[in-house]
Amino acid sequence: MQNEQELRDLLYEKMCNEQENFIEKLKHSTPEEIISASYEKVMRDDILMLFEGDFLDAKQIKELLRLEYPLSACYNEWLKNDCSYMDNNIISRIRNIIEDNIFKDKNKNSTTSPVYYVNSELGGIKDITITNF
Repeated sequence: MQNEQELRDLLYEKMCNEQENFIEKLKHSTPEEIISASYEKVMRDDILMLFEGDFLDAKQIKELLRLEYPLSACYNEWLKNDCSYMDNNIISRIRNIIEDNIFKDKNKNSTTSPVYYVNSELGGIKDITITNF
C-alpha cells in the first residue's frame, strides 16, 4: 500500500506527463492553433503548480488517479468557473494601478499627503474622494 506522499508524487508525475504531451502536440500545431490553445496551456500550468502542494488527502488523490487525464479534468472543471479569476485578481490589480497613478499625480503638485477613500462596485470604481492633510 502506498503512503499519501507516494500517491501525491504519482499524481503529480501523471499530470506532468499529461502536460508534456499537451505541449508536444502544440509544437506540431499551426500558429493559429497555438494561439487558440495559449489560455489552456497557461491555466493548465497554473493548475499543475497547485499540485506541488499538499491540499488533497489520500482519498482525493486516489480519485484523481483513477482518471485517465486528471489535469484535463481539472482544467475542464475550471472552465465552468474561470470568470472568478478576473473578478478577484485582475479587477483589484486595475484598481491598484488607478489608485497608484492618482497618488503619484497628486504628490507631484502637493507638499501634503493625500488620503484616498475609494467606494467601489464590482466592475469599476464608483467614486474616489481625495483629502489632503
